[in-house]
Amino acid sequence: MKRLFNSLPVALAAALLTMTVAEAHHSFAMFDRDTQMVKTGTVQRWAFNNPHSWLYLNIKNEDGTETLWSFEGSAPTGLIQRGITGDTFKPGTTVTFMYCPLKDGRPGGAIGWAKLEDGKYLNPADGGCNGGEENQKKWEEWLAKGYHSSKDAEAAGAQ
Repeated sequence: MKRLFNSLPVALAAALLTMTVAEAHHSFAMFDRDTQMVKTGTVQRWAFNNPHSWLYLNIKNEDGTETLWSFEGSAPTGLIQRGITGDTFKPGTTVTFMYCPLKDGRPGGAIGWAKLEDGKYLNPADGGCNGGEENQKKWEEWLAKGYHSSKDAEAAGAQ
């Protein structure tokens, strides 16, 4: 019995450390969740992996060159429930997508929604950015008005 009580603090410490690591893994602190942006790019690679999927897109710069951008999405189990598979984003296809950028300015972020060439919207978001239907509808209106940043749309008074 004495041995059980002596090992209890160790077990409790291990449980707390495990919870901290699990919670840290799901932090979205690296993304600017107050900013949403829309870009169009060509799929380079769709990494349908655990614990997060990654969508790699070549995006044209103003000077005509391209930069490879990377966007974090949900895990395959969550994506499959939304009808998204390992074959959804095929290399060479064009995708328009909304994302929350990385705070450090690197080319990438948390993906929100994606619009395929056939006009179909998908929600590969992991929670770092809002990919839901209501947000998709809002962006339909904003894109029709020429906005590609939530900050620009909000500054103009768009709802």
